[in-house]
This record gives sequence, structure tokens and C-alpha cells, in this order.
Amino acid sequence: MIGKIRSYCTLMRIKHWIKNFIVLIPAFYGGVFLKDNIIVQLAAGFLVFALCSSAIYIINDLCDIEKDRLHPVKCKRPLASGAVSKTEGIVLFSIVTAAALVINWLICGISAGGLIPLLYLLLNFMYSKSWKNKPVIDLVILVSGFVLRMFYGSYITEVVISSWLYLTLIALSLFMAFGKRRNEKIACGDSTRSVLGLYTQNYLNSSMYMYLAIFLVFYALWSVDAGSLPGMIYTTPLVIVMIMRYTYDLESDKHGNPVDVILGDKLLLLLGAVYAAFIFVQIYFPEVLSERIRF
Repeated sequence: MIGKIRSYCTLMRIKHWIKNFIVLIPAFYGGVFLKDNIIVQLAAGFLVFALCSSAIYIINDLCDIEKDRLHPVKCKRPLASGAVSKTEGIVLFSIVTAAALVINWLICGISAGGLIPLLYLLLNFMYSKSWKNKPVIDLVILVSGFVLRMFYGSYITEVVISSWLYLTLIALSLFMAFGKRRNEKIACGDSTRSVLGLYTQNYLNSSMYMYLAIFLVFYALWSVDAGSLPGMIYTTPLVIVMIMRYTYDLESDKHGNPVDVILGDKLLLLLGAVYAAFIFVQIYFPEVLSERIRF
């Protein structure tokens, strides 16, 4: 029984739920993270997208069983390895999808914001069925998932997203998406994902580094924007170091999955924690830094 539960959790990609912390970004930077009821709203919103993303992982694995069996890493996934049957996968998909929709209805009701998880499910369902084999469209769908998470977090907390934050997230998501495709092509060739045969290595390389540069420019502009935090500019060098470390890991990681790259590097996690702590103190306890950062 424990082994079966572990297989279900693996199929749901619990580890990949860290992507859904993007839902918290608007509240965090908006300075409302510690206000009454916000934590409850954010926890519910996080769970909605966590369950939605798990549902998509399940349906994607159901569609890709045969191809996954040819992949050196994906062949170990529960459905591809036979640890979970197709029927069990369909039942689990139905349960997590229903749970996500119920929680979404409880916090959003019938509203425009409540349609965001539905749009996420629709786009990613189409991705799993056919759009993942269409160049550029496959990457746009991947990036849209991050943007929709942030929009959802903005809606449930009523925090308006900065234009620079919006552009910064898009650029960072594109950098990571191109990096993942690039490393997949290097590690496995074109045999495990049809769309890889439609991308050239040069296109993936140049696009990855182009969006890396765009991300750093957008972040720097965001940090000096009139509405930004007074100490935001001081985080820019730290972000540059974090990106340097991530790129270093990406060059040495076979498959380039962002979650695996980040969770596999303790130094990168430490740098991220330092960044988050500085921003947290700057927003929620500004008096701590106001007397210390003076030039």
C-alpha cells in the first residue's frame, strides 16, 4: 500500500508543486502577505494550481506512455514502468481535477478569476494531445502556465501586478523553457519528443541566452522603477549571481528540468533564501534596513 501511494505521489509530481509558489508572488511583493485571511486565500490558491498541474502531469503521462518507455529517465515514471495502471491513472486524474475545481469555486465562485485554472487546464490538455508537437507553440503554452499562476494570485489577493514584474516573469520562463528543450535535445536527440526534431541546436542555444539577457534587463528596470522598493536595486547583483549559478548547473545537467536543477543545487537554494529574506524584510520590516542602507 505504501509503495502504491508513493507511486501515486510520483505520478502527481508533488516535487514540482514548487512551481505553484508563483501564485504567492503578487501578495509577497504587494506587501499584503501577512494581512488577515490572505494566507488562507493563498494556501487555497496554491492548492488549486498544485492539483491542476498534477492533473496535467497525469494526462500527459497517459498520452506519452510509449514514448516515455524509450526515454532513459522517463521510463521510470509510474505509468511507463507499470507501477500504476492506465485505469488507476484515469481515476486519479478525475479525483485531483474535481478537487481543484471545487476549491477554485469555493474561493472564486463564478467569476473571471475563477476561469483562470480552467484556461490553464484547457491549454495544457491541448498541449498534451497535440500542441506539444508544434514548435514555438509548445514553449508558449509552458510559459503561459507561469503567467496564469501569477494572474490567479493577483486576482485572489486583489493585488495589481507591476508591468515590469509581468515582463520579467515571461522572460525568465522563456529562458528556462528554452534551456529545458535545449538539454533534452542534447541528452536524448529527437527520439523521445517529436518537436525536438523541428528545433535546431543553434536556435535553442541562441534563444535561451537571448531571453536570459532580456530577463536581466527587465529585472534591472523593475528594480529601479518609480514604484519599486527603495532597496530593490541591491538585489540585482544577487539575481545575476543566481542566474550564473543556474546556467552553470544547466550546462552540466543532462535534461535541464528547472525543478531538478534548482532543488539539486544547495548553493542556489541558499542564494534564493537570502534573496527572499532581504525582500521580505525590505517590505514588511523596512525600519530594519532603513538605517543601514545609506550612501
